[in-house]
Amino acid sequence: MECVKIQNKIKLLFEKLTEPNYVLDSYYADGLITKLSNCSDPEVSFLKRVPLISDLITEALDHTDNAHNTVKVFLMRVLAIASQKELHFAKMFAKQGDRIRKGFQEICAPNMNPSIRVAYMEAALNIVTHNSGVSWLLETGVWRDIISLCNEKSTVFLVRQVYKFMAEFLWKLNSLGDANNIRTIISHLIQPISKYDFINVQSLTSEEEEEICIVIEPTIQILLHTASMERRIENASVLMHILIKEFKINSYLLIACERIRKDDMTLNILKLVVWLTLAKVFLTKPMAPGVLYSSEDFLEIAAFNFNVIQNFVQRRSATAILDFCSTCNIIWNGMYKDKESEMWLQEDKKGVKMRNQMLFVFLVPVLVFVTYGKPQSALTDARIHDYIERLLNMSCEYTAKAAYALRDLTSELDTLSVVLQCVKKLIHLKDHLNDEQANLVFQALFHVLQEYNPTDMYGDPKTEHFEDGEQKNLVMTYVMDNVLSLVTHRNINWHESVEIMCLYNVVINNLERPNLSCKFVVVSLKVIGLTVKKFLQPNLSLLMDSKPGGSIHDLGKLIYMKMHDRHWEIRDTALELLQICTEIAYIKFPPFQKQLLENNVINVAATIAFNDYESYVQVSALKCVGAASRINVVWDQLIAEYPDIQDRLLYILRHNEEGIVRKEACNVLCDLYQNTKLTPAFTQTLYEHMVSSALTDFHWEVQISALKFWRAVYHSLLTGQGMLDGNFPPVTFSRETRKIVTLNEAEIQRRLIKILEELSAIGCLTVFVTLLHDQTEVGIMEATLNIAQELYDILKRHNVPDNITPKEGDITTVDQLLTHIKEEKDQTDDNVDMIDAQSSENVIEEILNADDVNLLASIYERHMTLQSTKTEPPLRPKIRVVKFASPYLFTTYIKNTDFKQIIEDKRVWNDGIRSLSSLLDDVLCLYEVNEDANALDCY
Repeated sequence: MECVKIQNKIKLLFEKLTEPNYVLDSYYADGLITKLSNCSDPEVSFLKRVPLISDLITEALDHTDNAHNTVKVFLMRVLAIASQKELHFAKMFAKQGDRIRKGFQEICAPNMNPSIRVAYMEAALNIVTHNSGVSWLLETGVWRDIISLCNEKSTVFLVRQVYKFMAEFLWKLNSLGDANNIRTIISHLIQPISKYDFINVQSLTSEEEEEICIVIEPTIQILLHTASMERRIENASVLMHILIKEFKINSYLLIACERIRKDDMTLNILKLVVWLTLAKVFLTKPMAPGVLYSSEDFLEIAAFNFNVIQNFVQRRSATAILDFCSTCNIIWNGMYKDKESEMWLQEDKKGVKMRNQMLFVFLVPVLVFVTYGKPQSALTDARIHDYIERLLNMSCEYTAKAAYALRDLTSELDTLSVVLQCVKKLIHLKDHLNDEQANLVFQALFHVLQEYNPTDMYGDPKTEHFEDGEQKNLVMTYVMDNVLSLVTHRNINWHESVEIMCLYNVVINNLERPNLSCKFVVVSLKVIGLTVKKFLQPNLSLLMDSKPGGSIHDLGKLIYMKMHDRHWEIRDTALELLQICTEIAYIKFPPFQKQLLENNVINVAATIAFNDYESYVQVSALKCVGAASRINVVWDQLIAEYPDIQDRLLYILRHNEEGIVRKEACNVLCDLYQNTKLTPAFTQTLYEHMVSSALTDFHWEVQISALKFWRAVYHSLLTGQGMLDGNFPPVTFSRETRKIVTLNEAEIQRRLIKILEELSAIGCLTVFVTLLHDQTEVGIMEATLNIAQELYDILKRHNVPDNITPKEGDITTVDQLLTHIKEEKDQTDDNVDMIDAQSSENVIEEILNADDVNLLASIYERHMTLQSTKTEPPLRPKIRVVKFASPYLFTTYIKNTDFKQIIEDKRVWNDGIRSLSSLLDDVLCLYEVNEDANALDCY
């Protein structure tokens, strides 16, 4: 029935589209296209199966001559979607093929709207997916008109769509084995290159070169997109055979590359040659499981790489070499992603992998930087020598020669500039490295960090001092950024890179240098956090107290310093590091507790949590406070300075304007409830505020955190009544009678009923019942159901719900309960502005009356402590619950209500607002006027 309604609405929509001067709003047009493109939507899949859509499109195209551009674009985009189904394509193009062909022929017309061009390209990309569409493209020659778009002043997006279309078109013809049409298309494509006589032209002026590049770039890009399509060249193909063997395209490209000096065009040509040279290998030996390749198979590509680098050396272009090496590594990684086949076998050494060769060359500037400004004797450093020897043993002859050529060029040019380009481009390779390559890159970067270390291997200050200019500091920032990326996302282990064990000491020593950039410090602190968490072994904790003064013992002092930094990013990262140290100090590294105490860092974190102006820093500081609540000695030190810390956290939960800060304060209070001993008075106050936060906070994450608190509450009560790991043991010790008690079914029921009554008295059951009401949002309702259902399942397991009866005066319905929840007005809200204004006036008056400038410091300190010293009225929650939900209401409400169905209905309703049917309603009613309706009503 619903499908019939949608078909009728679609008919009405197309009737509107054929009306004169009708304008389709772009927002709704994009929404409809998005919906119609969603194949998983049952409404859309049904619509695509029936012949209605193709008939409506065919009829509507007859009325587009004078239609508005928004209508033309929409119809062509719908035609593109319908053309995916070959039957729809055949019906539409049988009647409207000439009209559509004419549109493609006019696609380059200067007066054509750009959006219409994009719509036609969407249609072309869908037409090429099936055989009927390919036949139509060949018969009409439309593909020639599409290629001509590249020669117009089109947008980058549109030109890339053309490249993608031509690549798909050629490979579709390849799958059909249509060699003749492939030859025709390739002949047309390479005509711009073949018409230039590069052999007899020794040099080109800059104007001539610019003109040639503009003409041949579409050809280069189309062929590059074609050759680089994933997994296409690995097998012998008619397309690659025609392109390489018959047209000998590589010869044209190499000659053109000799004459063209523009680096970007040269790089694209060379990238294409690399792909085609690999394709040439696979024409004779297709890639298959178990296939091994000898040195002769890749001799041509190895020699080509070497010749390219030598050519760039002659041009004195180190940047071009780095770009080429980076491109080659990306190509090889794409070819052999998740494969470890040895691509080059030699008799005298372990297999040399072709995928690693250009990466070795790429790392040369990094190794040059290690010895930059050092005497020649530094080249004999054993660590660096061993690393370079390892690289050479994994390289072929051509790679070694290319590496030495780049080394000399880097030394002759502006070395720091070349190294900076290298480490910048290295960041783009982070997703194109396997673990073996990642470990090799990490080792090279570690040697750079080691050289940057202000102390030598014995911990003494280095005697050589070289000026750290802005460029060098920038290089080190990128180096550290790359190290962080590798350690985070790759498997860097000490079996492959023993340097990982020394990374902590090197990084923490580097932070002692002056004039470090903010980003360098932030990234360094993140690296230290990862090394502490991932690479420090637990048994090392036995050695920490035996060597005072070592780097690991300075960690607390470092955190303390960085928490006072003026940059909030550094403070935030230092607090993240402190949280890691606090968490592992609990069990994994107990000696860390000594550093936390000696440097007073948790107390500083608490001060930041209460006073910092940046909310993200406050959140990180609160996390540290929560982690410290598990360590008694650290917590005792904190409450000695902040005996009212619980009240301060409640104040944040009640009054802070940022939801993320309130959420974290809620989490910390939950930690305190679980890890520390709270007074009965504060516990009752905490319950009241958690009820308020769960029910009234407008930030959904705060509500979820409050619900987790209530889950911790009833788990604590269950544990107090003897439950262990979700079950009651046969016997337990009773605190009431101070005797061993047998936990039979009656005793368990008695204890569970007692827990329910306590949960009722503190408002926990009121939270559950209220948030399970129909008016609650889906996410909150689902979280509440999961937490409440867990409690109910425990009760049901012991037949508690059946033994609960209502008491006189109990609330029996949710509606009654809602009437007993009252909004509470906090007096603090009325007084805080007046107090702050008066305080500010007093501070200003003191400053004006001060005779000595040095007095400003003490005035400022008093102003900062004013907030904590002034007396505040008692905190009140936002709401007051007059009467709480009873155990009977909770159990019957859970038992008799199908909440899963309610949640599912809510989801369906929410999805219905964004469904195809609802969107069609909006479009059809968009311009209708209803004088009785409020203009602000959405529906």
